[in-house]
Amino acid sequence: MEQIKQKDNLPVVGAREFNLCPTRYELRKGTLADTPLCLYGNMFNWIGYDKEEMKYVRFTKSVFKKLINKLDGKSV
Repeated sequence: MEQIKQKDNLPVVGAREFNLCPTRYELRKGTLADTPLCLYGNMFNWIGYDKEEMKYVRFTKSVFKKLINKLDGKSV
């Protein structure tokens, strides 16, 4: 997986990469036991996960909104 950006030491997944294979990624609750903490030691409310690489990622705002709306049952 090629990422240019990183945030909180996690790769950032933008809309272009997400749209190439949306089933590769999922949104997980930040309260799960294996989720990383942010740089300030706090838990994320939501965090991205790359199922192919089996690691946590950060989503850009547009990708996050698309996934959170899907969870809420809203059409995107």
